[in-house]
Amino acid sequence: MARPREFDMDAAVDGAMQIFWRLGYAATNLPELLSAMGLSRGSFYKAFGDKHSAYLAALDHYDRNCIGAAVRLLGDRSRGDGAARIVQLFEQTGCGEGVAPRGCFVCNAMVELGPHDRTVAAKTAAMSSRLDAAIYDALGDIDDLKHDDTASRHRKAAIITRLYLGAQAMSKTGDKDADWKNLLGELLDCEIA
Repeated sequence: MARPREFDMDAAVDGAMQIFWRLGYAATNLPELLSAMGLSRGSFYKAFGDKHSAYLAALDHYDRNCIGAAVRLLGDRSRGDGAARIVQLFEQTGCGEGVAPRGCFVCNAMVELGPHDRTVAAKTAAMSSRLDAAIYDALGDIDDLKHDDTASRHRKAAIITRLYLGAQAMSKTGDKDADWKNLLGELLDCEIA
C-alpha cells in the first residue's frame, strides 16, 4: 500500500507558482523551488517528476485561482455594468501579488517559454482565450454597445484582452497608475460609472 502524501499539494503548487512568477522558469533552481514548495527532494520527484512538470502545475494553479478570479469578476453583475467590471479588472492588483511588481504570470510564461514550449504556449493561449471570452460577455452588458454586432464585439474584446495583458506586463516595471476608467471609456466610446 502506498504511503499518503505528507504535504499539502495545493500549498506546494502555490509555492512553485510564487517562485516561478517572481524569478522565471530558467532562473529558478531546484533548491529554491524545493524551499518555496516546502518539499524534500524525494517528495518533489515523487509528486512532480521534474521542474517542468512543477511549472505546468503552477500554470494550472494560476489558471484556476487568478484567471478564474478575473473571469468571475467580469461575470459578476452585482459589481456594475460590463464597463465597470472591465475597469475593475484593470485596477485590481495581481493575484497574490506581493510588494515587488512581477507582472502577470501568464505574460511571463508566454514570453519566456511560449516561443519554444508547445505545452506552455497552449496553456497560456487557453488562459488568454478564457479572459477574452469573459471580456466579450462583459461588453454585452454595456448599454452603449448593445447595438454592436458580434464581430465588432469580438474585435473590441481582443483589443481589451491584449491591452490588459500588456498593462500587466508593464506593471512589472512598476507602471500601474493608468487612469483606466477614462482610458477604457474613450476606447469604448461610452460613459463608465
